[in-house]
Amino acid sequence: MNVSFRQLRAFILIAETSSFTRTAEQLHLSQPALSYSIRKLEESMGLQLLARNTRSVELTPAGEHFLPQARRMLRDMDDAVRDARDTLSLSRGTLRLAALPTAAASFLPIAIATFQRENPGVTVSLLDGRAGEVMGWVQRGEVDAGISSLPDDLSGLSFERLVDDNLVLLSHKNHPGGDRGDWTQQPYIALTPDTSIRPLADAALRYLNVDPVPAWEVAHMSTATALVREGLGFSLLPASCTAVFNIGEQCTVTAIDQPAKRSIGLLQRKPVAPSPSLSQFMGHVRRVLRQDEVGHGR
Repeated sequence: MNVSFRQLRAFILIAETSSFTRTAEQLHLSQPALSYSIRKLEESMGLQLLARNTRSVELTPAGEHFLPQARRMLRDMDDAVRDARDTLSLSRGTLRLAALPTAAASFLPIAIATFQRENPGVTVSLLDGRAGEVMGWVQRGEVDAGISSLPDDLSGLSFERLVDDNLVLLSHKNHPGGDRGDWTQQPYIALTPDTSIRPLADAALRYLNVDPVPAWEVAHMSTATALVREGLGFSLLPASCTAVFNIGEQCTVTAIDQPAKRSIGLLQRKPVAPSPSLSQFMGHVRRVLRQDEVGHGR
């Protein structure tokens, strides 16, 4: 059934005025044009909605039944148009995000806070999870976008780099990273193989001629940090985690040579059509990251 906004409005006005003449005047249409519009509506529905004679027009039983539904359909159309306009003007809407824990705990809260101060009508939701979880949420359309590392397989997805979050050596001060002979003799505290960090960390250790055999395997970077803090070994973790977790004065953070950069970026499902709210939010994210780079002298 092909029913237009204009046809519904014309039918409702005729029902309220009982007059084609007055309805045509209100809609700024000629009477033949109005009659044609109603006839096409009835043909589309396969129903006679109006009974006409030379002096008046009345609703048929089918028209009586359809009138409240027509009013509801017209109201829903009005609401849909208003919602679209509100979304474009950022006066209302929802922005659903997913992010790696380090992003969710470092630069994203600042960007969310500044965005919502400017757009209080837009609700922002945030899911934090591992790279595989973030990618799955984006692929299934459960979120509008993800902030994650570059996936091995970008099928159906787009990735826009935002910042490099390379690995650093986290070690206890009793075994400083400046002396490779010290930290290489310590137990390797690794993240579990299902994390995006583990293959990068193992590759970096091989690049440094260190055998990546873990003494510990933990799922969370906060746990790895706590183990290092207690002198139980060393770990290779993203540089961003040093600003998120309680590293402590007894730990040393050292930049290391590594075979590949770890990029964090915006992950979206193709075809990419970012909403006005996402586009404006990402502007806040980029400003926060630029300020962070200036603050750290990068």
